[in-house]
Amino acid sequence: FPSSMGPAGGSGSTWKSSRPTRRSSDSDESSGSAEDKVNNVPCDLLQLEDFSDATLLKGLWARYESRNIFTWVGQVLVSVNPYTDIGAFKEEMAAQYASSIPPQAPHLFGMVRSALSSPGSRHALLITGESGAGKTEATRAVLQFLAMRHTATDYIRDRLIRSTPVLEAFGNAHTRQNSNSSRFGKFIEVHMSADSEVVGATLQPYMLEASRVAGDLPDGERTYHIFYLLRAALSALSSQQAPSGPFWARLAVAPEWSELVKIAGPLMAASKRLSNGPKDARCLEWFEGLVEGLIATGMRNIEVAECCRIVAAVALLCDPEIGEESLPAAATLLRLEVRDLRNFLTRIEMGLGPKEKVFRERTEREAVTLRASFAQELYSALFSPG
Repeated sequence: FPSSMGPAGGSGSTWKSSRPTRRSSDSDESSGSAEDKVNNVPCDLLQLEDFSDATLLKGLWARYESRNIFTWVGQVLVSVNPYTDIGAFKEEMAAQYASSIPPQAPHLFGMVRSALSSPGSRHALLITGESGAGKTEATRAVLQFLAMRHTATDYIRDRLIRSTPVLEAFGNAHTRQNSNSSRFGKFIEVHMSADSEVVGATLQPYMLEASRVAGDLPDGERTYHIFYLLRAALSALSSQQAPSGPFWARLAVAPEWSELVKIAGPLMAASKRLSNGPKDARCLEWFEGLVEGLIATGMRNIEVAECCRIVAAVALLCDPEIGEESLPAAATLLRLEVRDLRNFLTRIEMGLGPKEKVFRERTEREAVTLRASFAQELYSALFSPG
């Protein structure tokens, strides 16, 4: 499925005014490099003499077969996911589009560069498409290009690049169509100086698929990556089978991790709901990179541990098969009294007057529903605070 990147205007400036123009000397690309598949397939399909849904799809397919995954359709850049690394986002390619004479072939980097050709103006890049179309990779590529293209400080560049994989761990999941499917939307605002240098960025995630946190999932579907990563890490630490190296050595003795490992490690290891995740070795490697990424984005070690406490508590609340131990453990991780959490989940207050209150026990269905909803709200608040 193709993804598309189209224009959105701001402050009177649109992508139409900044889209790169092709020179007449660029004959091979402008006439299309897939001429053997379709007669004269241009790099802008609006130039087709017979423009229709059929010719549009035929033109995209012809270019795709000759490894041209980017195609203009007017002001929209269409990208077809090749499902393999063809070098489209390599550093060498980014360097070409960041040079003083960039290539004229359709490319995501070319679209970003064209927006930056008018400093002082606002531009928006909308990346949209079906699941598996390549939106996540395109977003990551844009941020990496901005970080490389401009003289951002090492601190800003590192935070800009590492923010995407951190979000993916908490907001992406394995689905039937896509092993790293984004289950949320995000608005990223990159701040530029008058000299077109990156001076900062803000990121606002929204519309998280909270229902994926709790409840049964169909075959081939998983909950968010972070649950499997944390399960593997805590299990390894609690059983003293963590990988060697300074990272794991620090975690094994860090006081902010000791209670979390002791309480959640054995219980999460017993979770059937989380037993179908990636291999533990892959999860441990991923978890190490995630923690280092969180630190690089400005979090302190104790804040990372607190974040993981909430994730572990949510996992225990979402897996009633673990048994009665899960509720006291979740309460401890959330720093709540066990009695208060149990009463909240199992009893409902009914007021009979201004001073008189009566409590009744929730039905089993009510308690299960509330427990799942509470877990979803906790995770949503962690993912998108405020």
